[in-house]
Amino acid sequence: MSGQEIADSRISKNRVEGLVDGIFAFAMTLLVIGLTVPVLSQSDAAAMLPARVFAMHTEFFTFLIGFLVLASFWLIHHRQFHFVRTVNPTLVWINIYTLVFIVLMPFSTSISGDYPDVQIAVLLFHANMFIIATLFFIQWRYIIGHPELVSEPPNPKAVKCGVWRLTVVPVISLAAILVSCITPSYSMAAYLLIPGGMYVVNRRFCLQEKNSR
Repeated sequence: MSGQEIADSRISKNRVEGLVDGIFAFAMTLLVIGLTVPVLSQSDAAAMLPARVFAMHTEFFTFLIGFLVLASFWLIHHRQFHFVRTVNPTLVWINIYTLVFIVLMPFSTSISGDYPDVQIAVLLFHANMFIIATLFFIQWRYIIGHPELVSEPPNPKAVKCGVWRLTVVPVISLAAILVSCITPSYSMAAYLLIPGGMYVVNRRFCLQEKNSR
């Protein structure tokens, strides 16, 4: 195979981004399937439906966490690929392995919402989150470690900002795992700390990077 044929057979950056966008959109849509409409007779619906819907508050909370987390991961991918000019097989496979666990999010979200008091159920969600966040951390380190893949290398302070941002979710996922050993139902609330963690990181590392320009 000639050099030109090899170059033509490579997967383009746009194909990878298209696959990622499609999988994220599909996974985020599938999350709503975990919200099962209560089945009631027409005569009982007026009296019983409000209580049945309120009883689903755990499922709604888990759905919201899962949706917002997937949206955050999609934004992270967008920011990382902003610097990417071309992809190589390793970067493609990092994305494929990441998408495996993105597709699992509707399942882990649904089972943790249905069985919030069962440790193994919430552990599946926490482990899913930890693995996705770790893979994004690996991807960022790989991108910045291979200048031949980027259009323009991010400056060192932007790299440091990105690294610290990518540590927030894995740390909170580990904290959620620890909390689940004591009280599984409250462990999902750990993800409410993500905005605060990001704020601290932005103030401590990223804001300094912007002000120093």
